[in-house]
Amino acid sequence: MDPILPINYNNEHYKAVNFMNGNEYQQHPPPIRHQQQMNMGFPMPMISHLMPPHHPPHQPPNFFHPPPPPPPPPMYPNDQTNGQYMDYGYHPNVPFMQPGYYSDITVFVPALQKSFALNSNILKRSPVLRQRIMEEQSSTLELDLYVILETFQTIMAHLNHPLTQQDIVFLASEKPQIAIELLEASEELGINDLLRAILVVLKQNLVHLKTAMIYVDAMEPYQPLEDEEPRHWVEALEEHVVSFMVRVLPAQLDAFSTIVKVSGNVLIGQISACGYMPSRTPPKQGLTSLARAYAALPQHLMIRCLEHTALPAQDAIQRSYFAKRVLSIVDSMNQQQHQQHQQQQQQHQQQPQQRQNIHSSSNNNNLMAVMKFEKGIDTIAVVRQTGLKKGCWDPKLYGTI
Repeated sequence: MDPILPINYNNEHYKAVNFMNGNEYQQHPPPIRHQQQMNMGFPMPMISHLMPPHHPPHQPPNFFHPPPPPPPPPMYPNDQTNGQYMDYGYHPNVPFMQPGYYSDITVFVPALQKSFALNSNILKRSPVLRQRIMEEQSSTLELDLYVILETFQTIMAHLNHPLTQQDIVFLASEKPQIAIELLEASEELGINDLLRAILVVLKQNLVHLKTAMIYVDAMEPYQPLEDEEPRHWVEALEEHVVSFMVRVLPAQLDAFSTIVKVSGNVLIGQISACGYMPSRTPPKQGLTSLARAYAALPQHLMIRCLEHTALPAQDAIQRSYFAKRVLSIVDSMNQQQHQQHQQQQQQHQQQPQQRQNIHSSSNNNNLMAVMKFEKGIDTIAVVRQTGLKKGCWDPKLYGTI
């Protein structure tokens, strides 16, 4: 009787072990002449007698791989063709736009000198772009947005996935120039919700003079020309800046002291003053700091601040004194700039006639503060100085004696 050999399907044979009278003896199997092929109607797994089968934790034994998970659903299934996903979402750590699928329109931005392959369904979320796309019916679109590349990418990301409140706060705090350019893009594209949200956050962050000057510098390229109407967002943001410069900054710098402490019984006329009384002598250090801050503003904002009724000046005399202080600083700054410009012209050896024209034009920008009384209120007006004209006496204007 031939011994039964244990077989595995890796073509390996093990020696047989027999027992006789309780003693073990080994018997070598006869040589195998040929390998028999087993006919199996179903696939058999590999069997190993040396180690138990290993299964992943928390999974039942299974010899087949599970199917792959289904793909994520599209963000906007109603807008995408065949449910294709198109991600132009805003990521603070990724400053570039991720490419999307099924771009059916090319947008050219002249200010950037670049073209972008975008999806018209996403662009139609802007009321302005929706009307243009429906009217023009073209695969190309020219968009006049005077912003930098990062701002354009951010506004396109907002059309695909609206910016959250955290995103707006991050931009207003860390990148205020981008936030202000988003105001321009929002007004041009008719995205009023984003415009109002950014204005609210920018106003909340306006608590320091440095922040106000950043806003002023960022608004400078968007100031209207002579024949243009001012942008609505520029008017709103300028109003916030003027309100801060008039109501908050004087208190921070202690420029106008409204009360002063009086010790002892002091007779002022027939009134016994004791404790606190109105002050007529503001501290010079805070007043000078405020005057320098006003002098650094553009001319139209400086005039609005000096003539604002909320400026905490006690009367027209104090307001006029402060305005003359500001205008004197502006004149000294203009003279320094004019001298530097003359030195640059002398280095370039330009004609003296041009220098004379520039000097005369700089003199025409001189301003002066005059007191005025309107409706029982004394205030000031900042006007431009004009040269005296030569006159003549007409005796016909006077009656005979």
